[in-house]
Amino acid sequence: MKRFYTFIICLITFLSAEKTFAQRGVPAAYVGDYNRMMSQNFANMNMQRMMNMNLYKGYGYMVNQKYKFKVVMKDSTVKMVKSKINMDTTLHKSYLAYDDKTIKDKKLREQRIYSNQTISISRTDYNNNITGMANDSCWFFKVLEGKINAFSPLSETEEIDSFYLRAYQLGNGPVQKLDSASLAPIVAKSPKALKAFKKKDYYKAIDKYNSDKNVTN
Repeated sequence: MKRFYTFIICLITFLSAEKTFAQRGVPAAYVGDYNRMMSQNFANMNMQRMMNMNLYKGYGYMVNQKYKFKVVMKDSTVKMVKSKINMDTTLHKSYLAYDDKTIKDKKLREQRIYSNQTISISRTDYNNNITGMANDSCWFFKVLEGKINAFSPLSETEEIDSFYLRAYQLGNGPVQKLDSASLAPIVAKSPKALKAFKKKDYYKAIDKYNSDKNVTN
C-alpha cells in the first residue's frame, strides 16, 4: 500500500511539473520537443529516486542511510568510506560510493567499491559493531540470531521486517537464499512460527522459531 501511494504521489508530481517545462527563449516550433525531453528527464530522475529507495526491485521500501564504513579489501588493506549501500542494477552488485579528492577532474572523482572486491564492511552503532560479510553480489548483515540466523543486504538495525531479509542459515549450516519453499519445513516445527509464516511474515516466523524452547534444529 505504501508503494502504491508513493507511485501516485510521483505521478501527480510528474503531471504537475510537466506543465511547467516550457521555458522562455525556446522557439515555439521546438516547445513540443523541449517539453518531451524535459518530461523524460524528470521521469528518469523519479525512477532513480525510487530505485535508491528500493535496493532490489520488487521488495518494499527499505531505509538505506549513509554511514561511515570500515572497508576491508581483499588484499587486507583498510579504507574508511562514508556512503549508503547502493545497487548497480546493471551488474546486480552492491557498492559503496565515495569522492576521491586526489583526482583533479571532479567528473571522475566518484569511485565505487563493489562487494566482491572486499572481505567485509562494518560500522559502529551505539558501541555495537555491525559487520557485513561480502559475497559476489552484496554484503550480508546478520539481523536475527539464534537457531536460525537471518541476513539483510543493508546495515540497518531498527524496525527491521521481512522486506530486509535475503538469506538465512540453519544452525551452523550454509547461508542460503531465503525462500518460502526451503523455510517452510523448518518453521513448521513451531506452531507460532508457522502461523506467522503463513502470513508471509518471515521475520516474525524466524523470530518465533528462535524463541520457541520446544523446538530444536
